[in-house]
Amino acid sequence: MNSITAANAPTFSADQIFQQACRAFSRPRRIAASPAEQELLAQASHSVHRHADQEIQVWTLGSGPRVLLVHGWDSRGSHLAAFVEPLLRAGFAVTLFDLPAHGDSSGDHSSVVHASQALLSLTRELGDVQAVIAHSIGSAAALIAFQQGLQVKASVHLCGPSSLSAMVGLQARGFSLNPAQSEDFQRWVEDFIGQPTQSVDLPSLLDGLRHRALIMHDPEDKVVPAAASQDLHAAWPGSELVTLQGLGHRRVLTDTQVITRAVTHVSQQLVASTAP
Repeated sequence: MNSITAANAPTFSADQIFQQACRAFSRPRRIAASPAEQELLAQASHSVHRHADQEIQVWTLGSGPRVLLVHGWDSRGSHLAAFVEPLLRAGFAVTLFDLPAHGDSSGDHSSVVHASQALLSLTRELGDVQAVIAHSIGSAAALIAFQQGLQVKASVHLCGPSSLSAMVGLQARGFSLNPAQSEDFQRWVEDFIGQPTQSVDLPSLLDGLRHRALIMHDPEDKVVPAAASQDLHAAWPGSELVTLQGLGHRRVLTDTQVITRAVTHVSQQLVASTAP
């Protein structure tokens, strides 16, 4: 087997690098469910939500007020499986689903805007979503859905971005695009999502931030800068910000303390909303 060294490593043209950035923004990797996740999904009630000529795979467990779990990029709904049993014990129904072009859902492209549209469409069909727990881009999709009419009594946001323009700039830097390429990338993104990125930046989402929210983020997150959650907290009067340690971007999904805080927050807010 030949090893790749600096001398024989593949090189890419500026156009190829630009295309790689566009693909990374629009085409997530499909991740298979683990055996444990498959076992959980097998116990759930399964349905298909049809949205924009796509089939969104949906699973529900338990009964009670409904909590919707929303996954991030290059992920799937069952990656939030660790939240299910604690939520069921707390008396909630739990619904999880695969975003467009993720997991078992159909489609070959996605974005935070496509994710928010699918999320909003699904919640309108379900009709009784009381709370949302969302990770990474799923959190940003929820923020957009709140602005566009989704009303819940509580939400939890784990390591999520809060402005699309910042996400686009971060991706451009990640692919070492020069200033001209970065401007082209910005235009490409806006054409792809069908709207200006500023239209889904935090200042444009403030009207949707009307319920109580719990925001958690690790400053050592290498995927989404913690500043995104700090900005969201500063803009959201009814929010609490919890600084995590040693969990990075993905280990938050299995950390017992994070899960307990999330379930407690949802429980407290739903009880408070029904108090006389």
